[in-house]
Amino acid sequence: MKTRFHWPSGTPHLGQITSPLFRWQRQAKLILAGGRWSAQLGPRTRRSLRWLAVDGVLANIGEAIFGAYQSIYLAALGATRGEIGLLSSLMNLALPAAMIPGGRLATKARRLKPLVVLPGLLGRVLLLLLILLPLWLSPGPTLVFVSIALIVGRSLIANLMLPAWTTLISDIVPAQWRGRYFSTRNILMGVGGLVGLLLVGQLIDHHPGIGGYQLALTVALLTGLGSVYAFGQIEEPSRPAAAAQSEVAPVPLRQLLQGQGRFVAYCAIAALWNLTVQISGPFFNIFLAEEAHASASVIALTAATSTLASLPGQRVFGPLSDRKGSVWVQRLTGFGIPIVPALWGLITQPWQAFPLQLLAGFLWAGYNLASFNLLLELTPAESRPQFVAVYQAAVGIGLAAGAAMGGWIAQVWGYRPVFWVSGVGRLVIAVAFSVLIAGINPLRARRAQHPR
Repeated sequence: MKTRFHWPSGTPHLGQITSPLFRWQRQAKLILAGGRWSAQLGPRTRRSLRWLAVDGVLANIGEAIFGAYQSIYLAALGATRGEIGLLSSLMNLALPAAMIPGGRLATKARRLKPLVVLPGLLGRVLLLLLILLPLWLSPGPTLVFVSIALIVGRSLIANLMLPAWTTLISDIVPAQWRGRYFSTRNILMGVGGLVGLLLVGQLIDHHPGIGGYQLALTVALLTGLGSVYAFGQIEEPSRPAAAAQSEVAPVPLRQLLQGQGRFVAYCAIAALWNLTVQISGPFFNIFLAEEAHASASVIALTAATSTLASLPGQRVFGPLSDRKGSVWVQRLTGFGIPIVPALWGLITQPWQAFPLQLLAGFLWAGYNLASFNLLLELTPAESRPQFVAVYQAAVGIGLAAGAAMGGWIAQVWGYRPVFWVSGVGRLVIAVAFSVLIAGINPLRARRAQHPR
């Protein structure tokens, strides 16, 4: 006769143990899909949104590391300030150079996902070559210029996939939930970037010299490969019009933009805004290292501080974007951002960068979220790849011009004038955005509120 096993009195049953785990698992899946609101979506859509979030987290870890140490790595290889400015300019020229062919490929393609995954893999191959290059070439101009060529090639490949990526993302994320989804995704990306930067900063401090930067870029390479895998798991929605589009000749640019005056004005504003941003963009971390004498860990902490501040920024500006609109959020944050580079010009000690990074991270979280959503709002769905290509080309021209201008100013007058010129320029463009895009004249609005 078989005896039955009985749990001792007071021992929790298996269901009592596993039930909270299942609840936590379900909550985690909903968070990865954007929040509790995603429960009303179909299971396939939720799965794609979760993989898109994982892709964003892993990609941001790699890009945060690469962005924080790219210029310092080049300086360690022997690059001058002018050559670093040249790199930024060439990288930004890669944006408009890739946009038109990238837009045409995305318009004609029956499937968009391969146009994102394959360039992503190729870009990581170039990053691997950049890591190994100092083992093959001795220090000198050849090493510097080959490194610049690899970084520019990586940027060109990444930009080539932007129209396909933007179009695919707009197809996956429901329009009415974009503000909340991207704010949640950006928060998760920010946490990943924060942790990655902190760990890599310690890694570089324990392995000084070029070897430490090579280890950091290796971490960026591995997380980047993980992001490519995650994006490959996304289920691409069907594109019924793709076959028809592939038979149609590309629409001339003038005809494409006819009657799109607000979009054209937005492209012009975006080009000028990014010009002023990129005047100072490549030089913040180098300024901290060379003139404020900050260590690699401190530089990582300043970047992490900006990332940390972006987390509440996403929570604040995501719902605001859904309620008040993208234009409102972009205008608000656009007037605050110019303060940051202007105050960078007054820094004499590394600790002084931290409050500025807190402010920058919070404001840029709202600005980037709003500008991306506004781009989707201003572009018609049937021609979105071409419109995104035009927009990104305009942005790339502005970035390239700004980097060249900033490199020249830094070479002739130093870093501080770079920051001040950038701050004044951003303020001027923020006013132009309010007048041309938001349709609000700040001077008239002020007079209406305070009549004489």
